[in-house]
Amino acid sequence: MVTNSIIASDNQQEAKHENVPSVRVRMLDVVRGWCMFFISGGDALCLSICLLFPQNAIANWIREQLGHVQWAGFTFYDALFPTFLLVSGAAFTYSWQRQIQQGVPCVRRWKRLLLRTLLLVALGILYNGALQQTDWAAIRYASVLARIGLGVLFAAGIYTVLPLRWRILFFPLGLLAYALLFEVCGGETPYAMHANWAAAVDRMWLPGIPDASGIDGLDPEGIISTLGAVFTAYLGMLLADLLRSPVRYKAVWIFLIGVSLVGIGWGCSVWVPVVKKLWTSSYVCVAGGWSFIFCAVIYLLTDCIRFGRWFAPITLFGVGALWCYLLPKVIDYYGASWRLLSGITCGVTDNPMIHRAVCAAGALVLLWVSVWTIRSALRRK
Repeated sequence: MVTNSIIASDNQQEAKHENVPSVRVRMLDVVRGWCMFFISGGDALCLSICLLFPQNAIANWIREQLGHVQWAGFTFYDALFPTFLLVSGAAFTYSWQRQIQQGVPCVRRWKRLLLRTLLLVALGILYNGALQQTDWAAIRYASVLARIGLGVLFAAGIYTVLPLRWRILFFPLGLLAYALLFEVCGGETPYAMHANWAAAVDRMWLPGIPDASGIDGLDPEGIISTLGAVFTAYLGMLLADLLRSPVRYKAVWIFLIGVSLVGIGWGCSVWVPVVKKLWTSSYVCVAGGWSFIFCAVIYLLTDCIRFGRWFAPITLFGVGALWCYLLPKVIDYYGASWRLLSGITCGVTDNPMIHRAVCAAGALVLLWVSVWTIRSALRRK
């Protein structure tokens, strides 16, 4: 009885401290949906369309934006994953607050979050092909899914401990400490493309580093860069605080904060390069800034002007993000689309680029139908 009273009192204090509604905004799922659209095949569709116009300057620029930079720099494609991670951090706060209002004990809340993280780590290992390996040293344990789980977990540990008035201050101070970590541990060239200290840490502690990373010993989702990803998830939690606050003209504030973050990131890039593979402090600011700008536009359309229904098809990619990421790994949607549509397109034109674009669009439709079917079946249960 005493324990239950203490837990109930703790829940009441947390709910009173936050004093926010648990209703999520539509923007979160729409933004995640757009990210998954490109990650799950929208990039291939856009590239196919751009290849139809090989001499067009705009098409060539779009093609460049649909790929990662080799090292320092930033493209549209470099913003997709951090945007998804940022929105995942924002979504956590709504889930956490809803559990508080439902009277879920603190221990159970953390247990759920920890189990979710372990599940994402395990799925990431399987996604990397662990079952195909016979050598334990060849298994890659780092993954995109693990980064999402760990980023939100550690960011939540900071977010839930700090009082509301200290949360904002922690972000710049933490990024500064993260940048100083590179200066202290990185030697004379902490941000060098080759022989940097983050790669040395990965070589020592992280097996199964993919050769496709292009950097000797550096995992794109490695140990040190995961620290930077925590700040991206934490920034999403600050975004949720702003969304739940009584501040007026939230879309404007989100947009202005985004512009400021982009300016700060590029301004600091003279000392701290914008490098996604290291997830540097400047990269956190630039990627977070563009994420805020995009969120501001979508928030204005979905939650202010109430055009959310127009984004219903894209929203499915957001609410079924995990299925969108995992299903193409086991199902060849492009091959299925080719078998279904190639006969029609070949009867109309002999341009292989048009065939490629049509099949890429068909693959997205098949994926969408698969996710919709799975979610509908789960709802009926």
